[in-house]
Amino acid sequence: MSDSIRDRLKATGEDVDPAAPVSHGEHPVGDPTESTHHSYHAELDEQSAKRAELAVASLFMLAVVGTVGFIATFVFWPNEFGKHLYEFYTPLLGGFMALALLGLGAGAILWAKTLMKDEETVQERHLLSSADEDKQGAAAIIKEGAADAGLGRYPILRRSFLLANGALGVLAVPFLFGLGRFQFKEAAMAKTGWHKGSRLLDELGRPVKLGDLEVGGVKSVFPDVAGGRHMADSAVLLIRMRPDVLHVRESRKDWVVDGHIAYSVICTHLGCPVKLYEQQTHHLFCPCHQSTFDAANGAKVLFGPAARSLPQLAIQVDDEGYFVAQGDFNEPVGPSYWERKPHYKDEVK
Repeated sequence: MSDSIRDRLKATGEDVDPAAPVSHGEHPVGDPTESTHHSYHAELDEQSAKRAELAVASLFMLAVVGTVGFIATFVFWPNEFGKHLYEFYTPLLGGFMALALLGLGAGAILWAKTLMKDEETVQERHLLSSADEDKQGAAAIIKEGAADAGLGRYPILRRSFLLANGALGVLAVPFLFGLGRFQFKEAAMAKTGWHKGSRLLDELGRPVKLGDLEVGGVKSVFPDVAGGRHMADSAVLLIRMRPDVLHVRESRKDWVVDGHIAYSVICTHLGCPVKLYEQQTHHLFCPCHQSTFDAANGAKVLFGPAARSLPQLAIQVDDEGYFVAQGDFNEPVGPSYWERKPHYKDEVK
C-alpha cells in the first residue's frame, strides 16, 4: 500500500501491517479479486440526510428552471433590431443555460459529498483479459455503487435527479429542428439598424448635416435608433469627394449627395473595420489583411482577399439639411459566405 494510504489508516485507528509492501504509484500484478475498502466518514443521521436530500433536489430543480427559461427565451423573446428588450436575448439564453448546467453539476457534487458513501478502494492491477468471475464481480460492484448512491433510499432525490437530467436533454431539442424564426440567417444578415429616414449620427450621437464635412473628409456614422452605436453591423463611413471624381452607376445616382457617399465599414473578407481612407487615391484599406477598395468607384475590390465590394448605403438630405438613410443596405454586410444568394437587387459586380 502507498505511504498516503498507510498514514490515513493510522489516523483512523485501523490496524496497519508494518510489513505490508509500500508502492509508489504502481500496483503489482496479483489476484484481481483481492481489494480493500476503507470508509472515512460516518453516514448522516435521518434528519441530516433529509436536509441534504432536499438541498440536492433543490439544485436539480434549479437545472429544470434554467432549461425552461432557456426554451421560453428562445421561443418568445424578441430578437430583432429595434424591438423592446431585444438586446437581452443572447445574455438570457447564456444565463439560463449556465443555470441549468450549474444546477445539475452542483447538485451532483453535493449529492456525492453528503449522501454517497465516502470510501477508498485499493485493488491490485490485473491482466487485461478478465475472467468471467471478474466480469460478474464488476457487475456486482456497479450494483453496489448504485445502491450506495442512495437513489433507492431517497425518493425526492431520485425524482429530481431524473427530472433534471431529462430537462438537460430537452435543452438541445430546439436546435434539432433549426433555429426557429431566427434560422434564416441569410435574411437576418441582410438586415442592419438602418431604415428609411434614419439620420446619420456621429460618434458623439449628433446628427450629421450637409456641409459638416470638407472635401476629403470622412466620418464614422451610425443609425439614429436605440442602441445604434452598439450595432456592429450598422457602422458606416461617410466620405466626401469632389463630385467629378465619383464614378457612380446610373441606378445609384440618387444614392449620393453633393459628393457624399456612404459605405459599410465591415470588410467583406473577415469583417475587420475598413476605416483607413487615402484622399489622393480615394482608396479604403482594411488593416487586417490589406484588402483595398476604390471608394470613388462603388468600393470595388482593387487588391487583397476580399471577394466583393463594400455595400453602399443610399443616403439623402431631409428638409432640415441632415443626412438620412433611404433604407437599409440592399445586400448583406460583412464577410461573404457560401450560402449567399446572388439575387440582391442592384448588387455591385
